[in-house]
Amino acid sequence: GSELKVLSAVETKTAGYFNHVKEDIVNRDRYKDPTGTWGTDYMTFKDEGEISYALGKQGGTRRKLERSSGAIVQYVGMVVLLSGTKEERERGKEYMKWLFQQLEGPVYVDGWRDRTDCTVVDIPNDCIGYITGNRRATLGVMEEEWGTLMFFMSEMDDRGKGKGRGGNHTERLAIFGPERARRGSELKVMSGIETKSPGFFTRSLREKSSRRRGFDTDRLIFRDDEVSYALGKDGSTRKKLELASGAILQYVGFVAFIGGSRRERRRGREFVNWLLQQRRGSVTITDISKRDDVTEMHIPASCKGWVTGN
Repeated sequence: GSELKVLSAVETKTAGYFNHVKEDIVNRDRYKDPTGTWGTDYMTFKDEGEISYALGKQGGTRRKLERSSGAIVQYVGMVVLLSGTKEERERGKEYMKWLFQQLEGPVYVDGWRDRTDCTVVDIPNDCIGYITGNRRATLGVMEEEWGTLMFFMSEMDDRGKGKGRGGNHTERLAIFGPERARRGSELKVMSGIETKSPGFFTRSLREKSSRRRGFDTDRLIFRDDEVSYALGKDGSTRKKLELASGAILQYVGFVAFIGGSRRERRRGREFVNWLLQQRRGSVTITDISKRDDVTEMHIPASCKGWVTGN
């Protein structure tokens, strides 16, 4: 990654330098990873317009391609270099292809249901503009935050015309990237949609507590005004609970979605419950010595108000 970044800077000052070292760069560390598939592939852009589009504002598009695919993605002159395992490089090339296909019209990914890097969310037609934002600004913020690639996916019928916004009540939003990043993006989208169309995702939902050790999502139902208290000003309380627990924590209507490993989900649920208990009085936590996520401090009673603040 560092080598390719330096090479990109050198190529900017000394055009053509990459051609002299291309073979060394492409063959560097080939197959020297646990999977035995590490390598570097490259593609050439047609013109300055293509590289500018693939780079994005302040390099945002390049970064989202890199984070979502897992490959190192760097532009050296008119060449894009992708380094990583075979699977990561293939994802990077596919994502780049879909990125440019969006310039020509709707994109549909064949076999998306069988992919392990894809999550699809149904979006109501009247919420598409709200979730997309002006010139993709809202989607772009979510992509930047979670490191995912997101676009609306329209299936093509036999006549080659897209199906979606016109004929159906919803359109598919495809999210590509690692599982955790996809879930974070998905829940952020669901939260926004639920604000515009209450009940779209949460109607008939119940609380859920998964026993799965690996990544999964639990649900906690808020009551009355608990959600506003658990959200805090500008979402500050939700963010601190998320950061402290290590879990993904997102509120979709009156439902708290807690995503992560079993340990992260348990902490997230505990922290939310402790927060709500503070509204009714002091909170008592037993067996604190058996926890590895807490540091206990003894504060003089006279300093309690100064520490907690107004």
